[in-house]
Amino acid sequence: QPFPGRSFQRPPFRYPLMLLALLAVFALAACGGGQPTPTPADPLALVTEAAAAIRAADSFRMIVDQTGPTYPINTEFGSVAFRRADARYAAPDTLQAALAVLALGARLDVDVFARGADQWFRAPLWTGNQWLQATFAPGFNPEILIAQDTGFQAAVDAARDLNVIGDTQLESGQNVVHIQGRADGPALNGLLVGLIEMQGDVLVDVFIDRETHFPARFVLTETVEGEDEPRVWTLDILDVNAPVQLDDPEATPEAAS
Repeated sequence: QPFPGRSFQRPPFRYPLMLLALLAVFALAACGGGQPTPTPADPLALVTEAAAAIRAADSFRMIVDQTGPTYPINTEFGSVAFRRADARYAAPDTLQAALAVLALGARLDVDVFARGADQWFRAPLWTGNQWLQATFAPGFNPEILIAQDTGFQAAVDAARDLNVIGDTQLESGQNVVHIQGRADGPALNGLLVGLIEMQGDVLVDVFIDRETHFPARFVLTETVEGEDEPRVWTLDILDVNAPVQLDDPEATPEAAS
């Protein structure tokens, strides 16, 4: 014995275990700490799913706000400038919208009701706040919102250069995924129920609810020739499939034609 009179115990041999542990640490570091890198979602698949979902909805509310250069709408009572709309849609072809427009520089509130191609409108100044069956704006038709080749579907078909920007939260606290792309303006007209005609190349931002997969917001940024700033349309989609109450002119005794 190397040390006579003393007992000798061999210490446990831990080196293989230590070596394996070190190799595991290096392997985890090499592959990003062992956390798999998430595969980016396909933006076209996301917007296609969202468009299909909203087209199948029984009802929804859509608020449209416009900023930047005003957009003129030719009506039976002359040209007005669009500013805001609060619309309620009921499948398959009915929509009622409270519009805020500018007429001769003053705000004017107008209610518009459309069932298919038939239109009614009322305004305190123009109709004494009684429904008048007449064309408020040519082309205004709620059916194009959910038709197979117009509205939401046309916007998806026209979209290009789509990219997932990332997850974010709207002012309401709604958790959404933000997707951005571009589209030709005329293909987006159906999103605004035929009330608005866009031209040229439009920047499109889509926000899709992460839980329901319904579209929550569209932001359409349109370059206007001769203007220093863009015209921006913000469309918020709310209350999907919620009960909806409409003030139907055909059920109103005083409705005129």
